[in-house]
Amino acid sequence: MTCVNTNISAVKSTSLAAVSAAGSNPLKLPLPTLAAVASFENLHLAFVKAARGKSKRPDVARFCMNWETHLADLSTRLLSGSYNPGAYRVFTVHEKKTRTIMAAPFIDRIVHHAVCNVVTPHLERSMTPNSCANRIGMGTRKGLELFGRFAHNHRYVLKCDIRQFFPSIDRDILISLLRSKVSDTRLLELIRSVLFVAPESVIPFDCFAGDTLLAPCEHRRGLPIGNMTSQTWANWYLNGLDHFVMDYKGYGAYVRYVDDFAVFGNDKKALGVLKRDISDYLDSLRMRIHPEKSRVYRCADGVPFLGFRQFPGHRTLGKDNIHRFKRRMRDLHRRAVPVGTLRASIAGWSGFARPGDTVRLRERLCARFERLSAGQGETVPRSSWGLVEQQSREPALREPQQERTGQPQQQQRVPVCSFPA
Repeated sequence: MTCVNTNISAVKSTSLAAVSAAGSNPLKLPLPTLAAVASFENLHLAFVKAARGKSKRPDVARFCMNWETHLADLSTRLLSGSYNPGAYRVFTVHEKKTRTIMAAPFIDRIVHHAVCNVVTPHLERSMTPNSCANRIGMGTRKGLELFGRFAHNHRYVLKCDIRQFFPSIDRDILISLLRSKVSDTRLLELIRSVLFVAPESVIPFDCFAGDTLLAPCEHRRGLPIGNMTSQTWANWYLNGLDHFVMDYKGYGAYVRYVDDFAVFGNDKKALGVLKRDISDYLDSLRMRIHPEKSRVYRCADGVPFLGFRQFPGHRTLGKDNIHRFKRRMRDLHRRAVPVGTLRASIAGWSGFARPGDTVRLRERLCARFERLSAGQGETVPRSSWGLVEQQSREPALREPQQERTGQPQQQQRVPVCSFPA
């Protein structure tokens, strides 16, 4: 297998130009069609995205050995309607709470990226700027920035969380919402096949107004956590909620990150009434807000959001996050992992903690990293403070995916198979 370091930004700009054909006017977007999804240029861009950071995995390496033939065959199958998604690999992770992750085969992940390349720009046009998850230029930092700005200017905040969000998404309702932006029936059928091949969620069934005894059999629920499409569809599923709160109810101080959202105001009773109105609106989406995590806070008391506790003038890191990281550090040291792994772990966590007032905390952890390195007979060429300052100027080694998508891509290079010019 012949691999080269391909500049992602160059490939992305070239492929997007071929996919969108929008010319010099960015307002001109062609309608999302199956032909656009199955074009070789779009599939190549999707392949580059799906293979980023995974080129050493056996399934990706096998695909890379003859990637042009595989992509041409995939394009033919998509256009002819003979493409069928493969089975998911299901496993469970335990981080703060138990989650069931569904990993699709590599070729299916290429299809997921290809669909998002074409459909997402049309969905973005109708989204509000206050929805921050999984969007280019947004991410957790943008969400924290908006939350901090609103907390500084308001007395109260209605902080809500949707109970079992991904497992509760009704697939038929999602398809009907996507139909407003995707008119190509063949593309809708492809989206449906990708969506309905995933196993259904097994959470308890909630009854809503108008349900019959057969309702549990009539409603198929759940989005697979781990798909690129799931992140996009989840954002679109609650897009109507954003417009309901901001446009219909008139609350401009609003921010949402996936299923966590907050509405700010100076009237505590009015926010309580708004909570009931939001609950009624979510009934139409067959959703329930979490009864324990959804309430009105005083901004001055500090409000938990995205792993931090936000006060009007400052932001601290949640204690649970600190404890989890310390446990991970102890586990890595106990297993005597290489110093490079310890460095990457600290740098990744430091990148997450950087938006908060955590300079001293990160300095102490870097000092602990030096002691651990010395215990393994290795030295670190930087002082702890130097490492913190370097991380304040450079991007973290392991930023969350939502953050990476908003960062400049000029310096990111991944190994993909060489192809003729």
